[in-house]
Amino acid sequence: MIDRDHKMLIQYVNEMHSAMMAGKGKQVVGAILGKLVAYTHDHFGREEIFWKANGLVELEAHKKRHVDLLATADKLKADFDKGSGGLSVDVMNFLRDWLNNHIMKSDQEAFKSVSAAKAARRPAQAAPAAMR
Repeated sequence: MIDRDHKMLIQYVNEMHSAMMAGKGKQVVGAILGKLVAYTHDHFGREEIFWKANGLVELEAHKKRHVDLLATADKLKADFDKGSGGLSVDVMNFLRDWLNNHIMKSDQEAFKSVSAAKAARRPAQAAPAAMR
């Protein structure tokens, strides 16, 4: 589920980049940005449920990063809708870096933490008979 979400987020960023490079109008680019921001809200909700169910110790810190990123994404969308913010190369770089950092750093660290915690909770395996 999480990987599927990440692929969709990357697809939206790529669609937006392609639309910008092709000189598509504000309406087309804005619609893609809207889908990206809405999907990000949904994704973070699903992700937080997943991390909570799997016992992520750092869940509150992870959720705080989500809140901060969503505030920035919502502001970008609101500014774009009002005409006070454009989608520049800097904005595209922010989106790309944010996705890379979110997927490759934050989520990978969370996955490792959950995996380590699960491994520590497993009962010790009995020694093979030859070693007893």
